[in-house]
Amino acid sequence: MAKRTVGKRRGLGYRLQFFKRPWFQTWLSMTVLAVLMAVVMLTTDNEAVVPAALFYGAAAAPLAFAMATHTRTGFATSVPPSVLLGMFLFGGGISLALGGFFDAEFIRDLNSPEILVVGFIEELAKFLPVLAMALTGRYLAVRSGVALGFATALGFAVLESMSYGLQAALSDGITAAEGTLIGRGLTEPFGHLAWTGLLCALAFTSWQKRGKVTLTAGLVGGYLLVALLHSANDGLLTYESENPVLFLGYLAVAVTSYVLFRLGTRSLTLPPAAAQPQPRPA
Repeated sequence: MAKRTVGKRRGLGYRLQFFKRPWFQTWLSMTVLAVLMAVVMLTTDNEAVVPAALFYGAAAAPLAFAMATHTRTGFATSVPPSVLLGMFLFGGGISLALGGFFDAEFIRDLNSPEILVVGFIEELAKFLPVLAMALTGRYLAVRSGVALGFATALGFAVLESMSYGLQAALSDGITAAEGTLIGRGLTEPFGHLAWTGLLCALAFTSWQKRGKVTLTAGLVGGYLLVALLHSANDGLLTYESENPVLFLGYLAVAVTSYVLFRLGTRSLTLPPAAAQPQPRPA
């Protein structure tokens, strides 16, 4: 009993020392680089550094969240690095192109009920590249599915944030762009990666048991769940109102998204060898 209590205390202390974790150091370093690039641009009028400022600012939080999730689950080792890179570059790019096209077709006014279809569009767009990989039959394990989904959502989130940052930079300057990117970054644990990760966890749980891709209740229910969370998130965030109830609603959706993601991936734990590395022989 005493050993178990000590273990819990150490675990809590470990979590509180987040500033020592690689994911936090990565986020901090990339954020500092983004700000540094913005300062260089403001002091020298050298606009060549603007793309770098946008990239570092857009990628800092999503990458840090992916690293933190890998530290907890070890999921990224289930798929070759080249495949994850391909999903980040091409899966993320394809999903953004699809999402951008259909968003423009169906959402004419962000401050109208039309915004409520955004989750149904973008969650499907992000899942299609993952589905294509699953149909090959090579990646049907839950761990692999979440890794593929995270890589795709990471690419989508970075590219989408860069586009918002570019719009802010063109209209209000680089300082406004960095503020936009940092603000979006703070919501990342409750956004694209969490939604896609949850959907993949639910879908691949069924596919792993069956050994093939099929239309299941987990897939349909998971898609509807994350689409509704995504639509509610964006709808509450973009609606122009000073009513504090809307902000509380946004916080409730954000917390729900993260909690459901953690519950959906609770079975993904580090292998014993990774969780407790054995000492090397002398």
